[in-house]
Amino acid sequence: MIKTREDLKFYIREDAKRNDIGSYWGYLLHVLLGGENIRPFRFIRCMRYYEYHVNNSDNFYHRVMYWYYRLKLTRMGAKYSIWVKPNTCGYGLRIMHISGGGGVRVAANKVGNYCGFNCGVVVGRKGEEDCRPFIGDHVAFGPGAKAFGKLHIGNNVFVAANGVVTKDIPDNVIVGGVPAKIIKYKTPPEARKAPEGQ
Repeated sequence: MIKTREDLKFYIREDAKRNDIGSYWGYLLHVLLGGENIRPFRFIRCMRYYEYHVNNSDNFYHRVMYWYYRLKLTRMGAKYSIWVKPNTCGYGLRIMHISGGGGVRVAANKVGNYCGFNCGVVVGRKGEEDCRPFIGDHVAFGPGAKAFGKLHIGNNVFVAANGVVTKDIPDNVIVGGVPAKIIKYKTPPEARKAPEGQ
């Protein structure tokens, strides 16, 4: 959760890296050249400022800025067809290929760090308000993938294109199909490191 200016800078820096934006000068270059990654990153950046001001809205300045960024975020979301539930996504958030159509809607209970969502992804509730997914770290959703209901998706998971997740998914797997089933087991990131001495 973003509570301080240092938190805000860290989240934006990690989000920029994941969206291939890089430094502040890279951001300006993408704005000028109109790169595909800049539109979702501008939404994410605005969302981070919104989260910062929401989490500190106990004084007048933050309350004013909260309303400013709320309006800006709503307008950008409508323009780019993106909606992400604030204060749910960890750092390193990536949204890809929104120009491919379908938009992105992420309304999970919790999304871990370094997660990615492609065009046409919908993550949301089924029934009651709190019946939303919990998503681990390093999870990616392919184009058109969906996840509904109170379920847990583990770490290091890839949901293949058009897959529909309706039940819990363990760590380190690729899932696909309707409903989504395990297609392949992945090697955990820590197991990919070379043994000592090599």
